[in-house]
Amino acid sequence: MTRYYYLDYLRIYATIAVVTIHVSASIVSANPLETDLFRWFSGNFYETLSRASVPIFVMISGALLLNDNRSLTTLQFLKKRVSKIVIPLVAWSIIYYLAKAFKNINVYSIKEFIYQFFTDNIVAHLWFMYTILGLYLITPLLKILVRNATKKDVEYFLGLWIFASIIGKLMVYLIGFSLSIELFFVTNFVGYFVLGYYLFKYQLSKNLIGFSQISMVIGLLGTFFFTYYGTIKTGGNLDQYWYAYHSITVFMIAVGIFILFKDILYKSKLDINSKLNWFSQSSFGIYLVHLLVLNYLFSAIIGKVWDHLHPIIGIPVNVAIVIIISAIITFIIQKIPVLKKIMP
Repeated sequence: MTRYYYLDYLRIYATIAVVTIHVSASIVSANPLETDLFRWFSGNFYETLSRASVPIFVMISGALLLNDNRSLTTLQFLKKRVSKIVIPLVAWSIIYYLAKAFKNINVYSIKEFIYQFFTDNIVAHLWFMYTILGLYLITPLLKILVRNATKKDVEYFLGLWIFASIIGKLMVYLIGFSLSIELFFVTNFVGYFVLGYYLFKYQLSKNLIGFSQISMVIGLLGTFFFTYYGTIKTGGNLDQYWYAYHSITVFMIAVGIFILFKDILYKSKLDINSKLNWFSQSSFGIYLVHLLVLNYLFSAIIGKVWDHLHPIIGIPVNVAIVIIISAIITFIIQKIPVLKKIMP
């Protein structure tokens, strides 16, 4: 199977961006009316640059899985893919549950663990595993759709998704109103999944590539300034719409970044540095472990960075610390035969 290196670079961006979101969260959660405004703007700046992370992860999965022409039965596909999600999901749910119990956030209870596991209440970032699992389960059906669809058919699907999940959410945010049309088939992350397939498969014109970059800049500026405006308007409570993965501005950023990496930055890139290649292939493991590092193992270090460095510098420093430690833990686990299956 052909290696598309721009997908590796996109995966590296998305991994760094996810960690950045979680590192910056405490800064933008503060009330900008009651704290140093430049400090809050610093957090908002890094959040804005990072909010396309999860859509990019989903688009990469859609690009690879829906364009895979290998003849696998539904059962073969599910056995190959689902186990790569279920085993890490169960393992890391146990790890995070025990870590919370150790800090007296949870009680040691199998019944409580089972309840939290099936309701996705163990730790914040594992929601993505449930989302990917759901997308894997419907991938065999989506492959039937895209294999028999024309370009116009896929564009019709994406148009319905943009209306239902992007425009619909914007209408609710702006005027508290949305149309009650049954469009669940084309809502939420399935749209980004199919969008990744579309952008991977079809080459855009130079005009559309240029438009996507202008749109990306508008999305970045919109996310930054509208978040500030909305937060001030609510008396300092963070307005999270513009950070949401289906906000119109994050959508514009995600599309622009995907095209930027595919058609501009790495269009002619023939290879990838071996260390960056390992980082790309280990990105899921880093994703899984990074909150453990951030919240439990090195909180004292993170706190000291906040005490001595302004967030405009402290955020990238803390991101680097969390990623390096997470990468080391991931590398060690991957070298232990009995444990390496918990790192997909």
